[in-house]
Order: sequence, then structure tokens, then C-alpha cells
Amino acid sequence: MPGVFARVTAALAGGALALTMSACGREDGPRAGAVRSKIPAAKDAPHFDPPVRFAPNGRPLLSTATGPDDAGDVAVAGRLAYFQDAEGLRAVDVTTGDPSWSARPGAGATVDGRDIRPAIVSSGGRERVVGLFPGKLPGHGTTAATPVLEVLVVDPATGRTVSDDALPLPPHLAGEDFTYHQIVGADDQAIVIGLSGSGVDAVVVVDPAARRIRWARRGVIPVAASGGRVVVIGTVRLAGIFGGGKYRLQGIDAMTNAVRWSTAPVLTHTYEAGPAGPTLVALFAGDGADGLLDISTGRRRFRFPDQSVRYDCVHDGRSVTVCHSTHQVLAFDAATVRPLWELPKGGRTQPTVTAVWHGALYGTTANGPVVLDARTGRDRETSPGAAPSLVGPYGAIVEQDHSLVFQAAAG
Repeated sequence: MPGVFARVTAALAGGALALTMSACGREDGPRAGAVRSKIPAAKDAPHFDPPVRFAPNGRPLLSTATGPDDAGDVAVAGRLAYFQDAEGLRAVDVTTGDPSWSARPGAGATVDGRDIRPAIVSSGGRERVVGLFPGKLPGHGTTAATPVLEVLVVDPATGRTVSDDALPLPPHLAGEDFTYHQIVGADDQAIVIGLSGSGVDAVVVVDPAARRIRWARRGVIPVAASGGRVVVIGTVRLAGIFGGGKYRLQGIDAMTNAVRWSTAPVLTHTYEAGPAGPTLVALFAGDGADGLLDISTGRRRFRFPDQSVRYDCVHDGRSVTVCHSTHQVLAFDAATVRPLWELPKGGRTQPTVTAVWHGALYGTTANGPVVLDARTGRDRETSPGAAPSLVGPYGAIVEQDHSLVFQAAAG
């Protein structure tokens, strides 16, 4: 799946995505409304890390229900895929297509969590799945309904609700009509949420231990969160609806809301940024300074060779960051930002990248689907049988005719 950028054009408009998180709160115990089924042992299905070949005959991701049609709304870990709908947070066994469990928000708010990707949490040897459900707590008498962000945390092994909190938006955000919500990232200190509506963008940072909103900022777009930093696109000045504006990146302390670094303001029509790994953020501003920046300091670590096009970047979940444009693919060691390889080069063409996972790059060329070694750039499999949008050890999720299809791992 290509890297996802937040961008601003003539007026500030929202967009952000990602990540793997490591945090949770205290446990509330089970709630009514959870539906559980036994998850079969992993040995029941072939699995590879990473898979490079896939069965030719796919099937719908869900066998018995209507689910998401966009891979960007799905998170995968092991043999389970997670997504949200109007009813709650759901898990499906990718090897069978059967539902594993569902968990409904139960904090008393009227919510809708469709088109929001849940986040997978790993902390202290335990996994958790975090769902985000915007909505309202009902009003009473002369008291108006209260806009909230309901954060639902579930144990993926059982479908048991670990915590469920309806968090009221602060007053300076409560009156806005936010239509876009996304978990941008988190660690054991903070859960970072991006909001966007009619010309208004905001970031909300939740304290996972206290289970409350720690701070919120209006007028910024969060694009990455890691290592105690929240990276946002900030507006310095707008120059009219068709005139672009001045924008900059800022690194904000997740604990204190203090700005720790800022890039120089850029006057532009388009300003884009997105996550590029645990310690990196990618910037495209068209000002000659596009490249990979350090999340902690804002220092540029690498300058993209072509400053006229945007590079989408994605981390493989281990040690490699891949950045790709319309005519070039670059790979880096994610820790040192040392360039590893590039295409096209030496008579080899570049693939169109669809996913990167655990040392494998998946994509297509004029010859069909292909899998490359993400660290060396060499062809690893020239007949993989799929160019997946999402990959896990048990197979590939492919977007096909406005639906999601699962193709089992075959090697």
C-alpha cells in the first residue's frame, strides 16, 4: 500500500494515516455486546514471514457479511484482520473469512466508526486493538449533546473489552463539524488523533494511562507520531483560496504540547508530509528542501533527488524504508538513512509499489506482479500471483472491483 500523505492546498485540508502503537490503559472487564468465537491455532494454515507467492484463486475477505472495500481501513496482525463499521470493532479470520469476534462501544454515546482504521497495540508482550468512534453523548433538558471521541480497547485473543471511554472534545473544538477522524500513532505516553472538517483541522492527544484528553490544537494537521513527538503541518499564513499559503512542519512534545522544532515557512500551493518509519517523516513542499526529516529534531537526513515530484514512503515494519515516486524507487536503512538501492538502474525498470512488509517489496511492472528483496532490491519472486495492498504471514489482501479479496500464502 502506498505511503499516505497529509496535504494542504489553497486552504488547509485534512488527511493522515498509520501506525502501529504501543500503549493501553487499565482494564474495565467484559461488556455486553461482545460476540466471540474461538480462533483456530495458527498451525491450521500455511504461513510465511514474509510470503512471496499467493494462491491464484482468491475469495472475499469476509465470508458472511459486508465489510470494508478499502484496504486503508483494515489492519492485519497474524491471521486476524480488524476493521470498524457503524456497530463497532470487528475481527475476521483471514484464512476462513469467518468472523472471530465483534465488540461494540458501550460508553453511552451515539457513535459511528466507519472508514476509520483501528490500530494494533503491542506492549509488554500483550497485543491490543484500539478503535476510534466519534459521536455524541445525549443531551438532557437544557444541556446540549456533548461531542466525544470514544476510544475502545479490545483483547484480540478473546474479543474482551479492556477499556472503553467517551472523551469529550475540549470547548475550542466541540462546535466544529469534523467529518474525518484517524489514529495517527501512539506510544506508551500518548494516542494521537487527527480531525478534519469544513476548513478546520485539529490534533487531539489522549493520555492512555489517565484515559483522558491531555491536549488539543486547532489549525494543524498531524502527520506522524513517534518517540514522544507529534509532527504537524502548521499554517503560517493563507494567501486566499487560490493563492496558496505559507506552511511549515512542527515537532510538538506529546507530553507538554510545547513546540520543540519548526522548519522554515514555505510559500506554496501544495505542502505534503507523511510518516516514513519510526524516526522519520517525509516532506514534499516543492522548495528544494524535500526529503526525509528526523522526527525528534526536524533535521533533514536525506534530500530527494527529484524536487519536482512527491515521494510516498513506507516502512517495512522491521528495518527498511522505501520511498517511491512516479518514476523512481529508493530504499534506505531506516535507522541510519543510508541509501540501499534505487530503480530504475542498469537496465532494470522500477515497479509500481503496492506494499512493503518484513523485507519484501510487492508491486507490478509491465511484466505483471513482482516481489523484490526490500534490502537489496533484487527480484525475489517474478510470479507471486498477486500485487497486494496489505500483507500478513497468512496471505495477501487485494483491492479488486471495489471489494477486498484474500489470497492465501503459498510460499
